[in-house]
Amino acid sequence: MNDCLLLFDVGGTFLKAVIADSDRRLVEDAEFSVPMPSSGSREEITGALVTAVTRGAALAAGRGMRIAGVAVCFPGPFDYNRGVSMMEHKFQAIRSVSLTGILRSHAALGADVPVKFLHDVNAALVGEMARGRARGFRNAALVSLGTGLGYACCLDSVLQVNPYGSPLITIFRMPYGDGILEDYVSKRGITRLYRELSGCTDGEITVAEIASRAFGGEEAARGAFDRAGRILGDTLAPILTQYGIECLLCGGQISKSFELFAPALRECLRDVPDLKVIAQAENITNAPFYGLLSILQ
Repeated sequence: MNDCLLLFDVGGTFLKAVIADSDRRLVEDAEFSVPMPSSGSREEITGALVTAVTRGAALAAGRGMRIAGVAVCFPGPFDYNRGVSMMEHKFQAIRSVSLTGILRSHAALGADVPVKFLHDVNAALVGEMARGRARGFRNAALVSLGTGLGYACCLDSVLQVNPYGSPLITIFRMPYGDGILEDYVSKRGITRLYRELSGCTDGEITVAEIASRAFGGEEAARGAFDRAGRILGDTLAPILTQYGIECLLCGGQISKSFELFAPALRECLRDVPDLKVIAQAENITNAPFYGLLSILQ
């Protein structure tokens, strides 16, 4: 049987999974997702992991493959060296639980199969450096824009992490306005900016709906993205300058609307001396999987 790798990308609602073959190519028809609510019970969350391994093993066996390694990207705080969540704001039910132990106890894996963990934003950056728009740059950074705000960077081609394996430099909780940066540049940030500019009272409006209005020419919607881009750019400029960042990529679901905030972002970063590229990540969906492949040798 051919060896394959099982890759998991854990979000707040679902676990996305895919198999990579012995040539480290993602198998197109071997992708699936499993419900994994971050607010769920311990049994629901760990059960989703077990279910994902079971489904992955079945898909592998059906293709004459066996699982030779598992890699998981997970949001933080998390001890990526031990495979233990340290989160209190979500995934509370599995705080201090060894996910490595749960995965290795599965009959399809066993104690000798490597199980690795990587921060989700770190995974996206590493994936872009390997197979995306950050290729060829030694100093690169990626900002992930979605439910939250993430930042990861590589200096001299080395991923910068703290002792737990999380990004060494964080920006989401930097003070800004009447709160923190994530209050202005994220899902809740853009919806907040839009309400301020438009007077909209719809508490359920989504970033995707605001983006659709912006692409349709609505001034308030375009203004919300423009302001978010300026806030992000003003905050990042001194950080990118200090660390000599040459390539800045934007990932996460909101970055699918990159062209709406890119002009303002680029304007605010125009004086960063070493910065050569400001772009949308090439592989917004698959970059985390490509990053995971890099930690399974």
